[in-house]
This record gives sequence, structure tokens and C-alpha cells, in this order.
Amino acid sequence: MYKEAVQLDLALKHSKLKSPSTKLAHDVPASKASISRWRQGLRKMDNDTLQRIGKLVDDWFFKYSAARENYGVISFFKSSRLKDGLFAAVTNAHKQEIDRERIQDAAFESATVPPEKRTQQDWKNIDSFNKEFPEEIGSKITEFLEWCQYNDIDPKEPIKEFNKQLGG
Repeated sequence: MYKEAVQLDLALKHSKLKSPSTKLAHDVPASKASISRWRQGLRKMDNDTLQRIGKLVDDWFFKYSAARENYGVISFFKSSRLKDGLFAAVTNAHKQEIDRERIQDAAFESATVPPEKRTQQDWKNIDSFNKEFPEEIGSKITEFLEWCQYNDIDPKEPIKEFNKQLGG
């Protein structure tokens, strides 16, 4: 199943619209059967469709999932091992942060060694951090989105403000 299909299905299930699939089919435009197949992950959405739906569906988890698929950006963190919700996201983010700091310390120490003098362990430390750091970013994105959802805050405004002040 395509990850963005899961998020589309969740977004439409939580939509405040009376008939979200019908409204989406009308606005995309697409058939209701196509919407159903996308929701079930039976058919992949092309990039144009992802963008159109992202503009129509007011759900940041779908938007990050679509951006991950469409542009290769880091998405939110989703683990089949953990429960959904703010507490699970925060607890996991905290544990991940402690683990990442340990890995980061070792990697930074290894990175200070000139490349020609690095041991196999130095290279492993650097590779571990290369894997761990994007996971940490995904975890923080999840924590932010869950926080906004829990507190009924539209993430659009804080993201817009961040991009205005600090975004590259």
C-alpha cells in the first residue's frame, strides 16, 4: 500500500464534510471509483493528482506524505510498533533524541579524524549518524503535527511564520 493512500483515507475519514469522497471527486476532478482506489492504495496517485488533492484536503499528515512522495522530503515519523497520539510521539521523540545524541557525539568525534586516518569504527559512526539524523527530523515533524492536532491549531500559520522568518 502507498503511504499517501493511508493518509488520504484518514484525512477523508476525519473530514468535517458530509460526503468528502464525492466533494474530492468533483474538485480534483476524478471519478468516485478513482478516489476509492487511491484511498485503498490500489492505484498510485501521480504527482499532479497529489498536488491537487494536497490543496483540497486540509490535512498536514497527507501533505507531508504527498511531499515525501512528490519531492523526496523527510516526512513525519510513523512506526507500526507504536500507538498513535501525542504521548506516543513525544515519548518516542525523547527516546530517539537521547539515542541520536549518543550517536551524534560518536559521529562528530569520528568526523574530526582526517579521512585517511579514520578507522572502520569511525566510518560506522559517521554512517550511523547519517541514518539517525533524518529519523530525528521526521520525529520532530510528527511531534509538531500531533501537538497542533491535539491543541486544535492549524499548522499552516506557525509554518508560514517560520518560513517567513527563518525558512531558506
